Amino acid sequence: MPVDFENDVIALTCASGKQCSRLIPLLYNRWRNIRLIVHSAGSETRLKNQYPNAQILRADLTQPGDIDWIVDGVSTIVHIGPPLHPRETEIGYMMIDAACHHQPQNGGVFKHFIYSSVLHPQLRKLMNHDCKRYVEEYLIESGLQYTIVQPSHMLDMFPVAQLLQQEEPIFYANFNPGITFSFTICQDLAEALLKVIEGREKHYLAEYMICSTGPVSYEDVTATLSKVVCRPIQIRTRDYFDAVAFVQKMVAGDPEKGHRVTRDAVQRLQLYYNFYGIKGNTNVLEWIIGRAPTTVEGFFRGRVSELQNER
Repeated sequence: MPVDFENDVIALTCASGKQCSRLIPLLYNRWRNIRLIVHSAGSETRLKNQYPNAQILRADLTQPGDIDWIVDGVSTIVHIGPPLHPRETEIGYMMIDAACHHQPQNGGVFKHFIYSSVLHPQLRKLMNHDCKRYVEEYLIESGLQYTIVQPSHMLDMFPVAQLLQQEEPIFYANFNPGITFSFTICQDLAEALLKVIEGREKHYLAEYMICSTGPVSYEDVTATLSKVVCRPIQIRTRDYFDAVAFVQKMVAGDPEKGHRVTRDAVQRLQLYYNFYGIKGNTNVLEWIIGRAPTTVEGFFRGRVSELQNER
């Protein structure tokens, strides 16, 4: 059945996060019924102000009752798990179970489960990747019509605004800046997700690697931004435990109050990145969005222009 833009309801979890930042604007003026799921009161208020015609629901994804309430009446869900959450796998299982409960054969309207996983979930040394590997397996065996997208390292997290505010910019790397990564750019991911949402049946039972760039190091990324802004940017590398504390604070608040599983996952992540990086291919993304993915230089030129227009 084709997508019904008037009556189908689409839900996005972790709607206040980076992955949804570019997707929601693409959906907002095309899709009548959007349900945005957030965790905090601050996120709820911000999204209500930005998207007054959307449904904004504040929910606890660790609670089955909240998850059933999220999925009730939904045709398509884009499930983005809370990053480095100690119960991420369990949350994924509960979301899938709720979707199964709301399928047409059970009196519901659910049609399509889109799971935002991670590039190379088979990397067992990485706890956050391993969590998603189990969720992928559970989804594949669930009987649902699904699509799995596997984005890589997000270039949008690079601190462009902070660097441009410094008289003598210094980028602090959390691991060896010479190690290469394939980056995903949120706009490219958003366009891919939009194609999957609107194409529905065309994308059933598919798994898509999502990379905007080939392998590139943070040294090269920093040099590219330096070229775009015509200013030298230095690179310094944080001490390992300082880097762990920085990342843990960024994803989960005060490191002293964080969950030990989150701490352990961040520690392994930093060690892995320091030696291996995460690399992938751009071909699948280019096929989905119908254009060449955004380059590092193209992203920085657009980001710098955005920041200049905000002044």
